Amino acid sequence: MPTGDTTLPISLLQDVADALLKRPGAKACDPVTGRPIVGLSTEYCSTFYVAGDRDSLSWRVTEPIKGNHEACNPFFAVRDADYPAAQVWVVGYVHNHPCGTTPSSNDLGTWPTDAFDPYVAMAEVRLVPGNPAPASYKNIPIEMASALVAELQDGTRIILRYFPTGEIQQWSPAKAGWVPLGFCSPSSTSSRVRTPQCSEPPRLLRE
Repeated sequence: MPTGDTTLPISLLQDVADALLKRPGAKACDPVTGRPIVGLSTEYCSTFYVAGDRDSLSWRVTEPIKGNHEACNPFFAVRDADYPAAQVWVVGYVHNHPCGTTPSSNDLGTWPTDAFDPYVAMAEVRLVPGNPAPASYKNIPIEMASALVAELQDGTRIILRYFPTGEIQQWSPAKAGWVPLGFCSPSSTSSRVRTPQCSEPPRLLRE
């Protein structure tokens, strides 16, 4: 498992991005409005998890689920073919945005919680997955994170990951590292406008 990172590694995210963005409608976006096209644009989502024990954890991802033009609901629990539920920790989710937009309020508010299933991780700050004991690799805690992938009309590939703390990061191929874009939180469910509340509007890197 060693990747030099304590959460979703870029190598895994790049592989998942390749798989999701090849699917029908994953990159379909109205060039005039910059919005998804109903009946054509499609979001797909998968669940990230780790499985094994403290000395031998491996990153895994579920088969993608097909959503619609504006949403995709991931599995909140997973079954692994190699390990029992007690050795499986859900870390987060990944999905695509057909028009390359940043995470929505719904995205930022969707996290694994064991309020529904004791074998699914509980989000507490960033050092999260608990099942009921926290997931760790050789005493290094695994942090909960989710990801968003997209490909813009000019072919630019966007890979973002974000955390329960609201921090959003973008992978920079030029810097070969993660660049912080700011902090955002989901708007209130009672609010008519579901735009996230951000420290400043996230500005995507174009590389």
